[in-house]
Amino acid sequence: MDERQSPPGSIGKQRIEALSDGIYAIALTLLVLELKLPSLGHAATNADLLDALRELLPKMLTWFLSFWVMAVLWLSQVRVYHLVHSLTNTMVRLELIQLACVSLMPFSTALIGEHGSLPAAAVIYAANMLAVTVVGALRTRELLHEQGVHVDASNPSALRTLRLRAYALPGCAAAAVALGFFFPGWNMLAMLPMVFIRGVGRG
Repeated sequence: MDERQSPPGSIGKQRIEALSDGIYAIALTLLVLELKLPSLGHAATNADLLDALRELLPKMLTWFLSFWVMAVLWLSQVRVYHLVHSLTNTMVRLELIQLACVSLMPFSTALIGEHGSLPAAAVIYAANMLAVTVVGALRTRELLHEQGVHVDASNPSALRTLRLRAYALPGCAAAAVALGFFFPGWNMLAMLPMVFIRGVGRG
């Protein structure tokens, strides 16, 4: 079924895909702007540079985690979109809300990079990730209930994997939020399973 045969009220996915790709690309780029070395001056030695790089290490680790998790979420979205030819109005609204949450990731990443030992920073960062994944799960739920937007007949294996991702990702983020009150910084380890959850389909 192509877009001309789409159910009434559905929206072609190409425009939303283009907007989504652009926002993810900008957010992923902005993450690296926080990796700044302090001014070392003209008399800086090699030891001074190495010390500055060591001090930057926590920010680099946070950048890597944020970049990788956001890349996994983007890949998941691409694979989900391969299953549909158009989007319902509800899916579009959820997609826009998720993109708003994604656009906040550079801020929350910078916050935990600067104040990773403080519970407030750890919880805000994890809550940002939780918001992204929960809205993604709601979008997936809508997709599963709207058979009219599916490209082909539902593949039971693909749908099982889709459900797994939809609920496992928010679970990891929720665990990170809870742990952030007691183990700020270390709570980010709860998000690591996100990168190992098998994707939906191919491509």
